[in-house]
Amino acid sequence: MPRVHSFAGRFLELPRDHVHAYIVELEHAVVIVDATLALSSARALRAQAEALGKPLAAVLLTHGHPDHYTGLVQFADVPRYASAGTLAFALREDKAKAAVAKSLFGDDYPDERVFPDHIVKDGATVTFDGVTFTFTDYGPTESDSDGIWSFVDAGKTHAFVGDIVANRAHCFFHNGHTASWLRALDRLEGAIADDTPLYIGHGETPSYKEVIAWQRGYIQTWRTAIAALSLDEAIEASRTTQETIIAALKAYLPSDVTLFLLDYELQHSIPETWKQLQERG
Repeated sequence: MPRVHSFAGRFLELPRDHVHAYIVELEHAVVIVDATLALSSARALRAQAEALGKPLAAVLLTHGHPDHYTGLVQFADVPRYASAGTLAFALREDKAKAAVAKSLFGDDYPDERVFPDHIVKDGATVTFDGVTFTFTDYGPTESDSDGIWSFVDAGKTHAFVGDIVANRAHCFFHNGHTASWLRALDRLEGAIADDTPLYIGHGETPSYKEVIAWQRGYIQTWRTAIAALSLDEAIEASRTTQETIIAALKAYLPSDVTLFLLDYELQHSIPETWKQLQERG
């Protein structure tokens, strides 16, 4: 102990479209990291955790995208930890996306959502059953506010990185923080050892340090493809333009794994990224 169990939750079509959550089994308790999206997945996540026969001590949230927080509704009786930025972003996301999620998932999406109730700051530590989890705030990367939860066991760090890093899975760009995302990857790369397990939101997990370079290349491919668009192409973001961008990313990653994330809201993410590249590079 501790022992990390991964869980793949439904995000449209499993196993292609998935989101990971984690069950951290301690000697006498269990900690959950992220909570999936679909009600059926969140119920299965809790059932798997409870099957260990130990009390649920907490749920730790890496960031506030719906595929990570919506399942908190199944953990309303458990302390739920996140940063103030993550909570604020989750509330904005809920207001903007709940109706769309309900139309996609129907009864598998909760009518009422639950949110974090314990706020942590950068560098905060919380200890459960003798194991200390540290929260590190990485700021805006894949979402408006992303963080990493980690613990050390026998001198080895284990890091739950949410969507800061994916492993050969397509990514979501609507929140548009590609420059700060690249800086965060540099920071993470310098902060961890080669053998640090990275428990990620999408793709094969755990991953390790080498996948950071892959993620950096994916983001740079996105930025290069967007920068090549004309003003009219970027602002209009027609379906033809969207398919051009998708083709560029699929040339880098010839797979459909979580392609929905890349394709979702492209009509917004293309012009937003283009404007940011023109303004700040």
